[in-house]
Amino acid sequence: MKYSTLWLSLLAIFSAHGSDAPPSPLDYSLQAAKSAKTERWRCAECLSDEGWFGELSLGAGYSADDGASRFHNWVPANNEQGLLGIVNTDLHYRGEGARYGRLQAEDLGLRRFKLAVEQGHYDGVRAKVGYAESPFYWNRHGTSLYRPDDQPMAAGALTAFAKESLRKKLSAGLRYTPNSPWRPYADFSYEKKEATLASYQPTTPGIGNGPGWVPKAVDGATTTLVKSGISYLGQGWLTDLGYQGSLYRHDESAFYFGPTSNPYGNERAYEPDNSFHQLTASGQYRWGSQSLTGRVLGSHATSSSHLTGFSQAPIRQAEFHGDIDTLQSEVKWVNRFNRDLTLRAGAAYRDRQDHSDRQVVIGSQRQAGDRSHGKAQLEADYRLSRAVKVTGGYHYRADEREYADRRQTDEQTLFIKSRYRPVGDWQLSGKASWSRRGGGEWQNQNSQVSPTLRQFYLADRDRVELRGDMQYALSEQLSSTLAGWWAQSDYKEPNIGRSAGGDRGLDLTLNLQLDEQLNAHLFGNQQWLTSRQHHANSQAPDWAPYATEVRDEVTTVGVGFTQKQAFAETFSQNLTLGLDYSLAYGRGHTDASLGYDYPTLTSKQHRLAGYALYPLNEQQSLRWDMRYEFYQDVDYLYAGEELSMGHINQDYRGYFTAISWRYAF
Repeated sequence: MKYSTLWLSLLAIFSAHGSDAPPSPLDYSLQAAKSAKTERWRCAECLSDEGWFGELSLGAGYSADDGASRFHNWVPANNEQGLLGIVNTDLHYRGEGARYGRLQAEDLGLRRFKLAVEQGHYDGVRAKVGYAESPFYWNRHGTSLYRPDDQPMAAGALTAFAKESLRKKLSAGLRYTPNSPWRPYADFSYEKKEATLASYQPTTPGIGNGPGWVPKAVDGATTTLVKSGISYLGQGWLTDLGYQGSLYRHDESAFYFGPTSNPYGNERAYEPDNSFHQLTASGQYRWGSQSLTGRVLGSHATSSSHLTGFSQAPIRQAEFHGDIDTLQSEVKWVNRFNRDLTLRAGAAYRDRQDHSDRQVVIGSQRQAGDRSHGKAQLEADYRLSRAVKVTGGYHYRADEREYADRRQTDEQTLFIKSRYRPVGDWQLSGKASWSRRGGGEWQNQNSQVSPTLRQFYLADRDRVELRGDMQYALSEQLSSTLAGWWAQSDYKEPNIGRSAGGDRGLDLTLNLQLDEQLNAHLFGNQQWLTSRQHHANSQAPDWAPYATEVRDEVTTVGVGFTQKQAFAETFSQNLTLGLDYSLAYGRGHTDASLGYDYPTLTSKQHRLAGYALYPLNEQQSLRWDMRYEFYQDVDYLYAGEELSMGHINQDYRGYFTAISWRYAF
């Protein structure tokens, strides 16, 4: 440890007062001072100890999913039921000089895990290699007449398949931080996806009008990501030049599920092979109280996919070639005039040019998907007093879509927000915003649909949004936070399309700190989402207009606590207990002015998680974890269709428990 002159002087003073004999008021020489006891004055951050530091955890547990794979999104066990082992570690190595290393293992033994190794020097080259697997599950096993393999038809009765995906990702990174302003870097990742997806079809051969699934196997999809660049840090400024590349490849162009006599009778296309390359130049410059940040991006994207193999298809070529060029620029300026006033201004522009094939289908020309949009914003912060701060701003956005029925739209937004933070037990903040979207005239180019049909993202719209929150300390032990929001969107003249949308909600949080050992929390959320849609019956001479209104409600509540030194009379060590419980309940209602009366959709989820941590000594501890989940949903679209589709609606109770031993190095 290296001591400064001031530190040596302080040590001399403390050593004089810490000596066995009382110091003489006339003896100020360091030579007369006895040696200082510096053990408790050590700077832990400056220690140069070498070796391994961190912790290692070994655990064993039991999991049961009650026959529902969706539980594995929370507890990704390898089996539906049975024992499992788990390894977690985060170890650091400090060597001579600036040399260091790191070893990470997260949930090794489960199906979702991560491994990473890092090695290098703090002031030199650092390299990192990692591997991870991440699964995702949709619901219980489905059933289908078809198999997700090379055979186009399944023999005999319906067969079961699991709707799930598994991503395997290999990554590597390289950093170089020399004693200079230059900072080069590079990252690489290779990901392979294995999955069984499902496509809905209204009828199932041999069953009649009953709907069914067509399982779609995804075993050869790979994604390669490359990122590299170099940064330069100057005096008051910095710049960066970077490259990002992505390559997606799939071995198959389509899969066929028609009869063996005509396998092209039914087919589904896979995602096309595609590539993406982007160059970015960015920088920032600071002078005085001002800063200027900007970047320019240029990208080139291509795709290639086989067209249908059906011999009678009216196509000119066997493949479709996509080619998109995009240019984007952004700039932002910030100026703090004084301690009370700050101005921010920014602008952005993006242009997308579509050079893809247009003459593919005989007798038809595909319209190019060119698109551009520009944005501008101006904001100001002003401090009225020590406790009150006000922010106001104006945002503008203009879009142009050459291919759309409405080519031009523009949107303007005004907002103001304020924060009141006095010296006391509470604070208050709020925000109000208003936006209007308009643009050019609507010109429907599709004669097959209603001439008054409008897509909601192109239609004229007025939107008002209010948000607010309040924090209040009821006592030294109890504090609360209340937040709420209200938003309403109105679409002008929506003959056919969305006419209104709303979003309202409340958040409440309570935090209780009884003492140094016990703290608890309680939270609740209520949200209401509404939308109104105008429709028309295309079979009627007058289009027979009618409307539907969708009302979704979501309720979430939770409670939890942490108790230190629990059962102190029984356990001599510091036993810590923790428990969290949450309930989420959703309801969906659809009301129609004419026709079908839609049933209510519901979903319910209970989650309970607890742990107990018991230290054996300064380095070792035991931990017990427990998880329980109850989930149930009802979707009337799948009610009574188990014969041809399997169990789509969820109703299960999943359990997990584990005991682990931890060792701190």
